[in-house]
Amino acid sequence: MIAELHPAVKRQPRPRTLCAFAQRRYLTYPHANGFADGGRSLVFGQRDTNEYSLWKHDLVTGAERHISTWPRALCPGDMLWFDIARHVNRLAVVTKNTLHIIDLGYPGSAPVPVYRPSTAATLIPLPSITADGTRVILGQRTGINGHATIDLIEISLPPPARLTCSILHPPPRPLARFDWPANHFHLCPADETWIGLCHEGPALQVAARVWAWHAQHAPRGRPLFDNAAAGLAIGHERWAFHSPCTYAVAYGESPREPRGVYQIFNDARPARLISEGNRDWHVSPSHCGRWLVIDTTGPHDAPGRGWENAASISDILLIDTATGRRHFLARSRLRHDCHLHPHPVFSPDGSTIFYNESSPDATGHRVLSISNPWIND
Repeated sequence: MIAELHPAVKRQPRPRTLCAFAQRRYLTYPHANGFADGGRSLVFGQRDTNEYSLWKHDLVTGAERHISTWPRALCPGDMLWFDIARHVNRLAVVTKNTLHIIDLGYPGSAPVPVYRPSTAATLIPLPSITADGTRVILGQRTGINGHATIDLIEISLPPPARLTCSILHPPPRPLARFDWPANHFHLCPADETWIGLCHEGPALQVAARVWAWHAQHAPRGRPLFDNAAAGLAIGHERWAFHSPCTYAVAYGESPREPRGVYQIFNDARPARLISEGNRDWHVSPSHCGRWLVIDTTGPHDAPGRGWENAASISDILLIDTATGRRHFLARSRLRHDCHLHPHPVFSPDGSTIFYNESSPDATGHRVLSISNPWIND
């Protein structure tokens, strides 16, 4: 049964615009962290005609600080993703096939290159940094097309400080090797000994997309959900802050039901349906685990499922993890460039949701916020 929307709250919150469409700003990938200064600030990416830049926005005062700029030609796949250590102001980003570190606590700090692979290898530009900022894990691809191997590697870093010189070519610690397109490596915030990853590819064709790695319990990686057996196209997994588990979406294109948001565990427990829906797309949990926020493939109340009647619309919905009830928060517009998906995320304290929106003429994009109406429930 499709989860019904919860009756309107006493006062429906209104979205707040944090930047203009013309600034072309966006949030980092949902399984990365874009918050700095203990949650007071949020870092935006900005994509201009010839360059990418990063900006730190103070959510209290609105003050902004430019962090760095790179030519678009140096950004792999014409994308720029980044991850910030949750307990210290240290940012990891990949450009020019090099992992860079920026210590945000020191105004004016420049990106410091800390690892560059051999010319035969390519870094996957989705780094994941530990909460204390002393380790980064990421994927490294060798070969092309169907002949590539993916190495999951770990880079050790000195304690947070103002880095002023390169530490190029430290030996990375190899964790695992995959002979299929492994991607989206990210540390589980609840237990960083667990690393989430996926078997990338069309969710209807990949037999098992959601995987985990653990040095002892899954040293070669382990699939956590059998898409083929369930008849569900499961993807867009995001590991949790409160427990070593992940949330993932059974997309509207899934041939079987129930579609919607699932909780998938790191042990042998069966996956749990949290909330049923026919248009769920990306999912992100609150740090406390009480709520989820999703975006949708089309208006949540439109007929059909998946991308049917989507009309470049994506809605932002709040979900109660205990009951599965849903609440409509806001309507956004999307484009198919990955960084222009709404990608909603919670603030660290769970009080606010942030998301992307494209302009009506598809030339610009911006970031908005909206209050969590259930924060005092």
